[in-house]
Amino acid sequence: MVAPPHEEYPRRERVRAYPLMALLFAASLCLWLFAAAGTDTTSPRIAVPALARLLDGLTGAGDLLRSQEPTIREDAAKAAAGTLVEVPGFPVRGAGIPREVVLSGTPEEWRRALLDQSAPLLYRDGTRLFANDAETSRFEFSGGSWALSLLGGRLHNCLKLIRWVPEFAAVVFAADVIATLEPVRRWRVLGAATATGAAIPCLAAFFAFAVANIVGGGPGTLSGEVAAVVATLARGPLIEGGTVALGGLALWWWSGRPVNDGDPAAASPPPGPNVMPAVERPRGCRPSRDGCGDPSSDSLTRIGRRFSVESA
Repeated sequence: MVAPPHEEYPRRERVRAYPLMALLFAASLCLWLFAAAGTDTTSPRIAVPALARLLDGLTGAGDLLRSQEPTIREDAAKAAAGTLVEVPGFPVRGAGIPREVVLSGTPEEWRRALLDQSAPLLYRDGTRLFANDAETSRFEFSGGSWALSLLGGRLHNCLKLIRWVPEFAAVVFAADVIATLEPVRRWRVLGAATATGAAIPCLAAFFAFAVANIVGGGPGTLSGEVAAVVATLARGPLIEGGTVALGGLALWWWSGRPVNDGDPAAASPPPGPNVMPAVERPRGCRPSRDGCGDPSSDSLTRIGRRFSVESA
C-alpha cells in the first residue's frame, strides 16, 4: 500500500525576535539622544553659567581678587571712566572689572562681575584667550583649559549639525520596522527598541550624576564646583532619556495587551464555512457509550428503529 502523497507547504522563514532594523533603530536613537543632550548642555543658556562656575573653581578668582585688592583699587583710581580694570594673574585676556564696580563695590561683587564677563568671552572665542604666562601654563597642564573647551560655542555648532544624522537614520529604521513586521509585532518591537536605545544615555547621565554627588567636595572648592556643574549638566539628559524610555515601555506594553479583554465573543472567532457548529448534549449524556449529541449516531439510531418496525 502506497501512502498518499503529502501536500507540500512552503516553509516559513524563521522570524527573529529582534530584527536587524530594530537594533539599528535603537543604536541611532541612542546616538541621537547623546547628540541632543550635548547640544542642550553646550547652549549659551546652560554653558555660560557652567563656564563661570568652572572658571571660578579652576582659577580661584575670589582668593586672587582679595590678594590683589590694593593693586586693583590703585589701577581703578588711575583708569578713565568706563574702562575695564585688569586683574593681575587672571588667565583670561581681555577680561576685567568695570572701573565703577571697583570703586563702589566689594571683592565679592568684583568676582561676580569678572566671571560674568569672562564666561561669554570663553564661550565665544574658546580657550585661545588664555594668556601665555607661567600661571596659565600650570592651569592648562591641570586640564582646566580642556574642561572649559567642552562647553564652547564651537562644539555647540558642530553638535547642532551632527545630531540630524542619527535622527534621520532613526526615522528611516523605524519606518522599515513598521513596514516589514506584522501589525501587532511591529509596535511591540518598536517599543522595546525605543526603551533600549533611550536607556543607555539615561543610565550614563544617572551614573555621572551619582558620581558627581558622591565624589564632589564642599561648596567653594574645586571638586565641589566641578561636581555641581556635572550634576547640572546631567540633569537634562537624565530627564529626556528617562521620558523616552518610559514612552517606549508604554508602547511595548500597549501593543502586547489582549484585544477586547473580557469580551467572550472576541476571544473565540465565529465558525467558518467548513466548521461544524457544536451540538448541545442532553444532561447525563455519554457520547462514547450512548452516542447522544452525535448527529451521525442519531441518524443510525433512527434508521435501525425504522427497519425493526418494517420487519415486524
